[in-house]
Amino acid sequence: MRVILVAALALAAAAPARADAIDDYVRHQMAVSHIPGVAIAVVRRGRIETVRGYGLANLEWNAPVGPDTRFQTASATKIFTGLALMRLVEAAKLRLDATLDQFFPDAPPSWREITVLQLASHSSGLSDQLGEHDDNVAATVVAAMKAPLAYPPGTETRYGFTDFVVLRAVMEKVTGKDIAAIFRDEICAPLGLRDTGFAFERQYGPFRSALPLANRASIHAWKDGEQRVSSFLYGETGYSAGGLYSSARDFAALFAALDRGELLEPGSLRLLQTPPLLKSGKPAGFAVGWSAGSYHGVKTVGHSGGPALADILHADSEGLTVIALTNQQRFYPLLAQGVADFYLPPAPAPKAMADRMPALTGQMRSALAEAAAGKLDRTRYAAAAMDGLVPFLEDFGQALLVAVGPVQRVALIEDRADKGGRARRYAIDFERKRMFWLFATDAAGKIADLHPVGED
Repeated sequence: MRVILVAALALAAAAPARADAIDDYVRHQMAVSHIPGVAIAVVRRGRIETVRGYGLANLEWNAPVGPDTRFQTASATKIFTGLALMRLVEAAKLRLDATLDQFFPDAPPSWREITVLQLASHSSGLSDQLGEHDDNVAATVVAAMKAPLAYPPGTETRYGFTDFVVLRAVMEKVTGKDIAAIFRDEICAPLGLRDTGFAFERQYGPFRSALPLANRASIHAWKDGEQRVSSFLYGETGYSAGGLYSSARDFAALFAALDRGELLEPGSLRLLQTPPLLKSGKPAGFAVGWSAGSYHGVKTVGHSGGPALADILHADSEGLTVIALTNQQRFYPLLAQGVADFYLPPAPAPKAMADRMPALTGQMRSALAEAAAGKLDRTRYAAAAMDGLVPFLEDFGQALLVAVGPVQRVALIEDRADKGGRARRYAIDFERKRMFWLFATDAAGKIADLHPVGED
C-alpha cells in the first residue's frame, strides 16, 4: 500500500514539474527568437492537458495571448482540409481513388490518371507554373488543365499550391458549398469551435481590407535588430492551402475529439494519417493533407505553416498532440517538437560512421556558424544554390540556427558520391536541440545544399 501511495504522489508531482519545465523552455525560445506571443496546447489520449498563453498577441496594444487568441495558421490550414475531405469520403460524397476527369468534363487526358488522393498527398504531378490567370479557383483549375504536368502522377512527392486549389474545387463541386462553409459544417459546428475561420482579406490597389476577427494576433517579424508588424496576403483562392485563423483552444478541442472518435471513424482517421504508396512502392511524403514523418523514432503527423505561425505534431502511438501557435513570422517550426520532448521516450542514439573526409565536416560547421551569425560567405556556394539555399540560410535558416544555439557535437550518418561531389547526412547536437541536416558539395567543392531534414 505504501509503494502505491508513493507512486501516486510521484505522478501527481510530475505534472506540475513538467509544466514548469515547459514554461521555462517556451519562454527561453521566445527570448532568443524574439517571439512576442505564443500559445501552447497539449492533448493526451482525448483529454486536454493544458492550454497556455505566453507574451503578447499585439505589441501595439499590449494585448496578452489567451486560449482564445486567433493566430494565422498559414499552411497548417491543410489539417482542416484533410479532415473535411475525409468527412466527405465518409458521407460517400466522393472517393479518394476517384480521378479528376469525373469532376471536370473538359479535363485533359492526363487528368484521367490523377486521383483525389494524389492531390491531397502532393503527388498529382500538377505544376505550380501556371502562367498568368485570374486569381480565383475556376481560373486556376483552367490554367492547371492547360499546363503540362511537372512529373508523372504518383511517381514522386512535391509540395505545392495547385494540388490544393484543384482539391478545393472538387470538394466544392460535390458539396455545393465554398471551402469556408465546408469547414464550418463538417468540423467547426459539430465540435463547437468558435475561434476558427477566415478573415477574407482582399487587396484593392494600395488598400487592403479584411473582416474583423475578435482576439486576432498581429504577426511580427524580427529583422536587423528591430521588431516590425508584418503581414502576408493569404488570397481566397488558396483557402484550402492556407489562411485559416484558429486558437489553441479550438485546436485542442479538435484533436481531443479526434482521439475520442467523435469526428471520424477509426479507419478514416488511420487513412488520413497514412501516406499512400507511390508507383515505386515507396510511401509519399504526405498523408491526406497532413505531413508525415518520425520524431524520437515515433511516427508523427501534423503540419506547420508560416513557417512557424502554427506548428502541430501528433504522435498517434503515444496518444500525444502538441499545438504551438506564434506571431513571429521569422521563426522556424521548433516549438511543437520541443514541447513533445517532455513527453516522448528518449530519441535513439544515431548510428555514426567513420568520417574519412573531416575537411567536409569542417566546411559544414563553418557554414552553419556563418549563417547563424548572419555573415554568410556567398563565395562558398555553388551557383545553383543562389536561388533557394542561400536566401534560406540568410533568412529563416539564420532564425533557426539562432534558436537552436551553437553546434556542440556532430555525427556523420550517411555519406555518398553525388554528381561529382559528396552528399552527407549529419546528426547535429546543437546547444538546445538535436537535428538532422543534409550537406552536399558539387564537383568544384562548392556548397550545393545545407538544410534540415527528418530523422528518416
